[in-house]
Amino acid sequence: MIKFDIKKEYPQLYRATTKKISNIIVPKLKYIAIDGIGNPTVPEFKDKSKLLFIVNKSLKEYYQKENIIFSGSKLEGVWDTYDNSHFDVSRKKMIKYTLMMVQPPVITGDILEKIKIDVLTKTGDYLALDVYLKEFEEGECIQMLHIGPYNTEINSTKQIMEYITVANLKLSGLHHEIYLNKPERVDAEHLKTIVRYPIEEELV
Repeated sequence: MIKFDIKKEYPQLYRATTKKISNIIVPKLKYIAIDGIGNPTVPEFKDKSKLLFIVNKSLKEYYQKENIIFSGSKLEGVWDTYDNSHFDVSRKKMIKYTLMMVQPPVITGDILEKIKIDVLTKTGDYLALDVYLKEFEEGECIQMLHIGPYNTEINSTKQIMEYITVANLKLSGLHHEIYLNKPERVDAEHLKTIVRYPIEEELV
């Protein structure tokens, strides 16, 4: 029996505080993913989030039959918060995103395709066919924890942007969120979200 707990394998990826900004290195990982347009309050986001959890659960059941116990995967979102190359985190209506959940290294495209058909058969949800396998490596990043409603996250993002300016850094990737709890299970003021940005040194 093999046990793969993503939070134990890569604890630094899920440790963040509201008190300070931390630097981490994010390695290349495999994810199940689905793309969309909108923001966390629109029905499409909620539908695709729910579907990704269903696919993830089905994959965990598949792994278990292969003597692999997999746990710890959180819903994550990578957001394109740029409008005509200008950073704008307030842009909400047409913002592009990719929802993701980390998977163990053993996952392959063939395994995912099998699970997608199983989920489609069980749920009748053709969105399952839009889920795909994604390899994603961010490298050097900074992150901090935001506690509260998603629409107040701009406060944490501003702190990160100020840090980037003072430290002579520049963004090298997209706005990344890791959702540590679920909005249907906790009050909005208790939502915990890690806000992450890939960075690199600014050349003078």
